[in-house]
Amino acid sequence: MRTDKAPVIVLYNYYKSRTQEELEYGARQTQEMLDGLHALGHRAVAVEFWNDIRPGLAKYDPNEWIIFNWVEAIEDETAGDARVCEELDEMGFTYTGNPPATLRLSIEKGHVKRMLDRWHIPTPEGRDFLSPADVTEWKHFPAIVKPIAQHCSAAVTRDAVVHSVEALRARVAHIAEAFNEGSIVERFIAGREINVGIWGNGRPRVLPLREIDFSAIPDPLHQMVTWDSKWTPNSLEWNTTPVNEQPVVSDALRAEIEDIALRTYRAFGCRDYARVDLRIETDAQGVERPYVVDVNPNPDITSDGGFAGGCRAAGFSYGEAISNIVGMAVARRNRRNALMATLSQRRVSRVAVPA
Repeated sequence: MRTDKAPVIVLYNYYKSRTQEELEYGARQTQEMLDGLHALGHRAVAVEFWNDIRPGLAKYDPNEWIIFNWVEAIEDETAGDARVCEELDEMGFTYTGNPPATLRLSIEKGHVKRMLDRWHIPTPEGRDFLSPADVTEWKHFPAIVKPIAQHCSAAVTRDAVVHSVEALRARVAHIAEAFNEGSIVERFIAGREINVGIWGNGRPRVLPLREIDFSAIPDPLHQMVTWDSKWTPNSLEWNTTPVNEQPVVSDALRAEIEDIALRTYRAFGCRDYARVDLRIETDAQGVERPYVVDVNPNPDITSDGGFAGGCRAAGFSYGEAISNIVGMAVARRNRRNALMATLSQRRVSRVAVPA
């Protein structure tokens, strides 16, 4: 993949609720992204915003600058990342990452579930419950219960795994009270968890697999990526869920995982990059079966995140990975400009008066 060294705006937002430590971490990550782009010959600047992107971008020409969209979420706003993309479209900017429709499709986990089923992509049995009163029957235990429209493993704790209809109803009630929304319930897949990064358009490429190492957690029902494992340093889950960057999988299983991940990427209309998470269940005969448990079209793109780790395993530095993603957006803009020029020329030809 190549880029024409387009000038880049790294667009990111801040949370008013962030701690000083979190602000300093964000500043370091932003500088690392800018340094990587500068080293490869890009002009690059960072634009920070809280809620409104327009003031910070007003002085930049959308025909010149590419937006590296580093907006993962907007504080207290569901689908804020999709709204930002819609505004970038209105302003005429070309930006990296997925379009608003794909981002909105992935927010509501019930929709994700139905989309996977529609495309015959293996996923655990599941359904959504809007309130505890809706929970009248469920037979797939143990089950895991999550908020239907949250992300980043919100409310995923060891208590999220339930074993009876009564416990399921209580967990749905807890989520309704805590988040004011319904729940998605799935059969819990006890087994390995594999993260699959994918990038590219036309012929997307699967990055090297990464596995969450649960070997320090003896209870299979506790082997999952919880909120604490992502966001609470030095917690039990944080310290016992390292990432194995070279998971041992058979050739057949690897091929099946990659095929499922690519089909998921295409089914959701992903572009540029995304991540698909799978759990691997081993049946009584020892056959390993992958199931998609999450589709993330806007994954963490920081240098110490999983997607960048997959890029490193594929031989790309962090700067090269960011620049390659920029190159995908540049190619998209070039194709659009060429199409518009062709259409304009055709209109001129149609109205031309013969001599």
